[in-house]
Amino acid sequence: MDVCLEKARDAGSELLPEDEAFIYVFAPVICSYVIYVLQDAKRRGIKRLVFLARDGYLPYKAALNLGLSIAPEIELSIISVSRFALRSAEYALIEEECLDTLCLGALDLTFERMLKRASLTDEEIATIAEKCGMTGRINEPLTHKEIAGIKAKLRIIPDFFEAVKRHASDKLDVVREYLAQEGLTKERFEDTCIVDSGWIGTVQQSINRLISGGEKNGFEGYYFGLYSIPDNAPSDAYRSYYISPGSGLSNLLRKVRFSICLFESVCSSPESMTYGYEHLNGKVIPLTREAGNPNAAFIRRAESYIDEFSKKLASENAGLVDINAMRRMCKKLLKLCMSDPTKEESVALGKLSFSDDVVDDNIRKLAADWGRIELKENSFFRKMLVKAAIKNGMVPVSGWPEGSIAASSSGLKKRIGLLSERWSKAVTEIRKTVIK
Repeated sequence: MDVCLEKARDAGSELLPEDEAFIYVFAPVICSYVIYVLQDAKRRGIKRLVFLARDGYLPYKAALNLGLSIAPEIELSIISVSRFALRSAEYALIEEECLDTLCLGALDLTFERMLKRASLTDEEIATIAEKCGMTGRINEPLTHKEIAGIKAKLRIIPDFFEAVKRHASDKLDVVREYLAQEGLTKERFEDTCIVDSGWIGTVQQSINRLISGGEKNGFEGYYFGLYSIPDNAPSDAYRSYYISPGSGLSNLLRKVRFSICLFESVCSSPESMTYGYEHLNGKVIPLTREAGNPNAAFIRRAESYIDEFSKKLASENAGLVDINAMRRMCKKLLKLCMSDPTKEESVALGKLSFSDDVVDDNIRKLAADWGRIELKENSFFRKMLVKAAIKNGMVPVSGWPEGSIAASSSGLKKRIGLLSERWSKAVTEIRKTVIK
């Protein structure tokens, strides 16, 4: 940490609070994850690790330094993919199964945003909306119950599946060419692993399906955390470091104290998400938006800190670090920052931009500005009643609710608000991992 602070001082300006949080929390967490990946890959005889941008960008930068110390024989590379770029081509290979990812919930998900995930045009969306009884409501936020109802209606609309497959077929070949160009082929299934942030493991599934055409074998993956893996997927093909699928008190507590949205906002790349691919000068290149990541300035500074941090670790026998000790360290750091932030931390990190959808068209402030009304409406019992459809209304939306609570309250109100949020997360996770 000292070398990172020295780097910040050398820049000639006051250390920003978000930079301080990165140095003290996220730099050691990211590096510990990378050490785990390199140690395990070396033990298993893996020859190549492919990091997936955007979330794999900072881990890749750390791996370039740590790999020289821990596993110099392993080849490291990074490729530009996104859930949207892969799935929008993958839908050409599957039928009804596409609904499982098209109808995944998101903050303020609307009917239009749901169908844009499959690249449908405005005219096609209007036609399908009429058949679903959604005319005039395509931009209204949907509840979980409404999403389930729409999913059932889409399942029996042939025109919907025809439109999805038509758009996907137009993208299939170029996506496959890009993956092959980057060395992701059937021949490398045994000696190559992908590295990503994680959560539900569908990107690995999409890559394997696009390459193999549906065969069960494929690349295995390393992840910082996994809340679940795709149905019928072999569990040993998904290796997680911090959060694992399934139940267990320790695992539940990590999920309750963790924020996916905050992690993705911090652990990203300066470029925008990948929207697709095109041919240019005999190569296939990823399509991104010129404006880049709205958090690019912060990410560039974080990149310099992770470079200094990982270099220092690499010089001090990082490969000998105990994995379980690192996990315990990560738990302490992430618990404090993510689920019990100070007001300064919540304001500094909460101002980062974030989109939780597969397309970055709904970018917002990570920690929404909440007032007295939002804090009251976010109470545990009200949220449970609304989610169970017993009480009418919506719950306040924030990519990082704990940040919103900490930034807008203090004392007893803050403690009650944060405790309520933990209870809500615990009930949700118990329902998903135990009752299911």
